[in-house]
Amino acid sequence: MVIHIEQVDTSSAPEPLLQELADYYVAVEDEDMPGDPPTPIEMQIAGWRHIQARYPIFRWIMREDGVISAVAVAAYDKEQNLENGYGRIHVHRSRRGRGYARTIAEPMLDHLEQAGRHRFDTWVKTGDPAETLLGRLGLKPVYEEKRSRLLIADLDLDLMRSWVKRASERAGDYELRYFESPYPEEIIERFCDLAFIMNTAPREDFVSEDEVLTPEMWRDTEATVLGEKSTLHSYIAVHQPTQEYVGYTTIKTQELQPDLAWQWDTVVHPEHRNRGLGRWLKAAMIDKIVADYPPMDRVDTFNAGSNEPMLNINIAMGFKPVHLSQAWQGDLATVRERWGV
Repeated sequence: MVIHIEQVDTSSAPEPLLQELADYYVAVEDEDMPGDPPTPIEMQIAGWRHIQARYPIFRWIMREDGVISAVAVAAYDKEQNLENGYGRIHVHRSRRGRGYARTIAEPMLDHLEQAGRHRFDTWVKTGDPAETLLGRLGLKPVYEEKRSRLLIADLDLDLMRSWVKRASERAGDYELRYFESPYPEEIIERFCDLAFIMNTAPREDFVSEDEVLTPEMWRDTEATVLGEKSTLHSYIAVHQPTQEYVGYTTIKTQELQPDLAWQWDTVVHPEHRNRGLGRWLKAAMIDKIVADYPPMDRVDTFNAGSNEPMLNINIAMGFKPVHLSQAWQGDLATVRERWGV
């Protein structure tokens, strides 16, 4: 039995290697979301080719007799939250119990330590047996994330249109403006400033600093999305008397996986809440996307398990939970000491 670990730069790796890695990730996704169709390989590879400069992603693969048996990933923000580093390990189900997770963890943890990261976090499916190990390593569950799904077949479009119609009763001084990527230059700065309000969303016990979004960061995001042949769509709520941007919602549609769309952020400025703007934004967006993208049959989104206001809107729309995961976080040095790596 020959074990070999190599680091893979997916932005420049040979196509056959990425094809092999994408095949491996079919098993990863099947464990996370059993029964769901896998991400198309072309889309998976396109995402790996276009990695944002400020948020690099590093991968290691372990081979047993030439076959990929485990994968480790490390990532961190180069401009913000400079204490935090993310890592995740997946060992193929047929090769567990051989200590491979600990072996492939070493180069991943080395990399995070060399990058000056002192706080480590990882995510696992709620109830995963790995939670026992994470606890022994000194990590604690700090954030519950709920993945929810809206099946378009179950969507009540009449209800959505009634939300849009009723918006004038509570939000008569507002209007919605639609944009899709690439967003026009004249709105980018105000849009990014509004995104700062996402820092008011629940973080539970997850330790991180408030984050900012700059126009350069947004253009980098757009480039990544374009690289995977996807499109971002936003409705922005504008307070007409002041022309201030006070809220937005964003959905990503995918040319390479047209049956699935992703609901991204929805945010309303605290001074403009309790006027129904959140419902108006989401209802107007889903009505438009359903009309414009008939192949789409489901929309997925992520929310903090404690974000009741947004979860209540999602539930009223017809979203149902399909996956629960936990973020575990702790001291990187403690993890290394307790794991002996």
